[in-house]
Amino acid sequence: MNRLIQNLCFLILMLLCQSYIFAQGFKKQNKEKISVEKFILAPFTEVISKDSMKTVIFMEIPFSSLQFVKKGSEYVTYYQASISMSVDKGINIFNKVWLDSMVVKNYEDTWSKNKNSKHFFSQNIKIGNDYSIIAELQDLDTRKKGIQTKKIKTKNFKKIPNIISPLFLMDLKGEWGFGKDKIPTIGYRVREIGNGVTLKISGLINRESYALGVLLNDEGLIDSVFYAEDIDGSGGYFNQSIFIPSEKFKNIKNNFNIFLKQGGKLIEQNVSFSIYRAGLSNSIRDIDVALKQMKYMLDNNQSLLLKSKNKSEREIFFSQIWKAKDPTPLTEYNELMEEYFNRVNYTIEHFDGWEAGWETDRGMVYVLFGAPDEIDRFNSNNNLNKTKQVWIYRKIGKEFSFTDQNGFGDFRLDSPFSLF
Repeated sequence: MNRLIQNLCFLILMLLCQSYIFAQGFKKQNKEKISVEKFILAPFTEVISKDSMKTVIFMEIPFSSLQFVKKGSEYVTYYQASISMSVDKGINIFNKVWLDSMVVKNYEDTWSKNKNSKHFFSQNIKIGNDYSIIAELQDLDTRKKGIQTKKIKTKNFKKIPNIISPLFLMDLKGEWGFGKDKIPTIGYRVREIGNGVTLKISGLINRESYALGVLLNDEGLIDSVFYAEDIDGSGGYFNQSIFIPSEKFKNIKNNFNIFLKQGGKLIEQNVSFSIYRAGLSNSIRDIDVALKQMKYMLDNNQSLLLKSKNKSEREIFFSQIWKAKDPTPLTEYNELMEEYFNRVNYTIEHFDGWEAGWETDRGMVYVLFGAPDEIDRFNSNNNLNKTKQVWIYRKIGKEFSFTDQNGFGDFRLDSPFSLF
């Protein structure tokens, strides 16, 4: 059985490598497909009075989302970005437009997803209304436009006490809407945290004292980050900034439990902050989930070994597995890992149902072999109410036949899965 699994792992890697080599060969001739809609729109909020809050709305534009044009020894792109906010039935509150450009010297930077341009706008809003945010990015060279929307709902904030959208602040020179040299972050794959991170917590309370606490939860091991009681609540709101030193961030994903106590009521909210690790796929948000999704690559011994490891050890194990399979070990980007988890994410988006997309029969085949060259769809000869799909892979000379078992997309393989 172990031998079969090893053969399976080898075949997976070969198939993934073929996909990667093809993609790299194509990229050398053509830059990756520009996705102008793939910018980040992130509104950050904090309560500033018992009936109002400040909203700071960020647009983060990766270089990879725009088309750069070579001018002399440099590469240049021109774009227009805008953010607008409206309240309830479309009444516009503000509209901000930026005409800007970016210049880089290296071609590799033109498709960087890590390097970016930032724009933000700050607006105080009244609690009790719902707000809509629209952000637009237009590449002035290709004329392509990307649009993203967000909602800020505050009508339910009148139910007090409450905690409203905690946020993390990091050190960065400049003014970013939250005081000098403090910039908000969504707390995902953060590359550098310096001495630590500030957790800003705000909300509405009754005009009486309250208690506030923050715990770091590492698989049931609780570490108290902050606790204070009998805090003055006479203003009807609170706004606390809590510094968390860098040594507290021991894992890739760090989970914080926030609790607010007042008048016999306990309000809880959870937030997480993840640290960037070189070579880790952009698709991965939780190492434990990613390890489960690697079921098609791990043999029995590796799976058993995982059960005896703690969280930190599992992260090391994960890194070691993928480092050994990195086709370009001298770079921090692991193309093989990226391809594998891109396939996993595709199955989640398209095959989720009774079970996770990657655990379905179609998900398994997709993760192992990628997108089929052709899909034939028709009704079963034995039962016209059952739909069939046949996935055809011409390059490897294989076909996989699936039948929808109940009419709700529960496609199962018609015959046992065979590699050989």
